[in-house]
Amino acid sequence: MFGYVTVNTEELTTEQTARFKEVYCGVCTCLKGISGHTGRLALSYDCTFLALLLNALYEPEEIAGEARCITHPVRKRKYSVSEMTEYAADMNLLLFYLSALDGWEDEGKCVKYALSKLYQKNAEKVSLKYPHKTQVIQKELKRLHEIEKERVSDIDAPASCFGRLLSEVFVWREDEWAHILRDMGYALGRYIYIMDAWDDLKKDEKASAYNPLSSIRCEEDYEERVHSILMMEIAECAMAFEKLPIVQDAEILRNILYSGVWMKYVYKKDAMNRKGKKTT
Repeated sequence: MFGYVTVNTEELTTEQTARFKEVYCGVCTCLKGISGHTGRLALSYDCTFLALLLNALYEPEEIAGEARCITHPVRKRKYSVSEMTEYAADMNLLLFYLSALDGWEDEGKCVKYALSKLYQKNAEKVSLKYPHKTQVIQKELKRLHEIEKERVSDIDAPASCFGRLLSEVFVWREDEWAHILRDMGYALGRYIYIMDAWDDLKKDEKASAYNPLSSIRCEEDYEERVHSILMMEIAECAMAFEKLPIVQDAEILRNILYSGVWMKYVYKKDAMNRKGKKTT
């Protein structure tokens, strides 16, 4: 479900792109520290956004370095780590593990079972560091599975589950910024869930799998309605972001919220339009 919160590199400067990559590699470095080389398989752009956001808000000390990795064995890559990249990596691993565990327990997927076993030991260490967050994430994943099992047609119900889940992840600590970060996480979580449902609709219908958008799929204004909902959710997220006293990496973060999150949507819409022209 993750993978929609990324940058639009075409609208970034060379320096800004390099900065994003440094933090991305920083989260990757922290994942390796938690779970060895296998931890890097869980890496997501979404948690890089979280690391950038929290770095910019709390301005912790960042430690820069260079290293080779399995993905880039020849040339050393610059990375930047901080308390925030460590937190983002913790949440990245915890979400990846709990999602895999949920997929195994509820759907019986063998691949999910293998992944859950691979990350179990280290993810459990993370959960001990963040017992409340683990409880909230598990609760929302369980409720989400129940909604999907009941095949609830209202998109608001499952999207809100994922929104509450991500809102908890966005809050590093309970302080003056916590309510704004929760608002950001909630709206972004809803956006991600709805975007994922739109992206997977054809595949889900072919497999007879649950998708809350199936109930409105045949309506004439389906595409316009989905686009309107997505616009509303990401606008709520952006409005919350603009309330934060962000200076560092502000343009990179705005690039992600105002452009990057739409990259997959625009690509798929363009592909659909090209296909439509060929069949007329």
